[in-house]
Amino acid sequence: MAEYSGYSDRLTRSCSFDSTFEQILPPEQWKIYLSKDSDIKRGQKLDRSTFNGFMDTDGRLVDVQSFRQAVFRGGVEKDVRRDAWAFLFGLYPFQSTRREREVLSMEYHYRYEALKARWKALLALTTPSSDALENGTGETYLSRKNTLPSNCPQPNPTDCRCGQTEGGKSSSNGPLHSAMKTSEDQKLQMECMELQARIYAEREPLDIDNLESFRKSIRIIDKDVPRTDRDHPHFKGPDNPNLSRLRDILITFAVFHPEVTYAQGMNDVLSRFFVVMDSEVESYWCFTIYLETIYKDFLEDGMLHKLEILQQMLQEIDPLLYEHLAQCDIGDLMFCHRWLLLCFKREFPYEESLMIFEIISSQHLELSSETAERARDVARARDFLKGGGYKRIHAGVVRTDFTFELFVCTTILYDNRKALMECVDSATVFQYVVNGLSYNLDLQHVVCLAEKMLLAYCTASAVKDSFELVEHESD
Repeated sequence: MAEYSGYSDRLTRSCSFDSTFEQILPPEQWKIYLSKDSDIKRGQKLDRSTFNGFMDTDGRLVDVQSFRQAVFRGGVEKDVRRDAWAFLFGLYPFQSTRREREVLSMEYHYRYEALKARWKALLALTTPSSDALENGTGETYLSRKNTLPSNCPQPNPTDCRCGQTEGGKSSSNGPLHSAMKTSEDQKLQMECMELQARIYAEREPLDIDNLESFRKSIRIIDKDVPRTDRDHPHFKGPDNPNLSRLRDILITFAVFHPEVTYAQGMNDVLSRFFVVMDSEVESYWCFTIYLETIYKDFLEDGMLHKLEILQQMLQEIDPLLYEHLAQCDIGDLMFCHRWLLLCFKREFPYEESLMIFEIISSQHLELSSETAERARDVARARDFLKGGGYKRIHAGVVRTDFTFELFVCTTILYDNRKALMECVDSATVFQYVVNGLSYNLDLQHVVCLAEKMLLAYCTASAVKDSFELVEHESD
């Protein structure tokens, strides 16, 4: 157990028969104990051979649970990450075949180009010519001559991955390959896909009466993009073309998601996808699919709600630490905002930040997951046997909003509670947590402890309430 020195004033009371005598009471017991005999074992990184083993002969990722578990246990090898993330973040359905992904890849390409062309054309028509080049809306941006995928014999190919397998090798038996044996067939296929993409883009809502809001988002994006991971090789150096691609992705997302638009921090989320996917098109779609699931975190009410849930979790797991932070005027846990918004990107070195991102996004271990339910079942069974087989544990409501990322936050606080308990005000908490922990955390230790804490919480919550098992006599 952790030390409680310095807090005896909270844990004493006068003896009832002698006002001059003080009795030191044991501290309030924490509601979760982490047993030392149940150390969590981490696994190896997901390699190419294991990744391919999850697929059938047509390229469907059929063993989804094992795939998610492998990502959670050890992360993903660098040379596999691009293909694994395509499934993990919803770019391709798990049950899609290689041939179906070839077609999807082309559709993604044309749709993105159509969306980008639409907002650029709109701004070009409403922007004075003197500002067109500065805003990136000049006529050169409106040409469609660069909209053909890379496996087509056309000038200026893009980075579309059509006709490729997961290993990056060209596929010679895909439907597009066989359908494009002649240049005429190829031309018709491309024109059809391009037309469908333009129809798709025109149907996407775009509020032309809200152009000033678009321009405001662009101005903020233009300030944030140059500051994005400037030490990373992908974005280092003056006039780096990847920064322009980041800009186009962020503007395209903001324009066609007016309920969210752009918020600071999105550039840091996007840069991860851009580095891993190494494709403007695929980065846009992975980023968009991901943001559509967590966009509330970028809204003030959404993040405040998540911080409130974190407060509730810390109150349950470590009430003494929560009370102390509240006395330091930091009980709102606002210093965890950056951790949650960027998924701990600034707390670990870059490669490890990619790993914690994919581990959390694997969704293998949540309170609603099969692993957590199995832990609760074991706890209920043990408690049932301890009671002589006469009490049945009542299945209470599962706090599915206690997500694994919140357990990671609580783990970091729990693991550094001794130093935090020595802080006397919010300034020292910020100085220690925000500045002191950054890049000084052990990723494997944090993830192991977070897993252990989640499973311990499952056990504790499963045996809170019980009801008598009544044997009814048969009629």
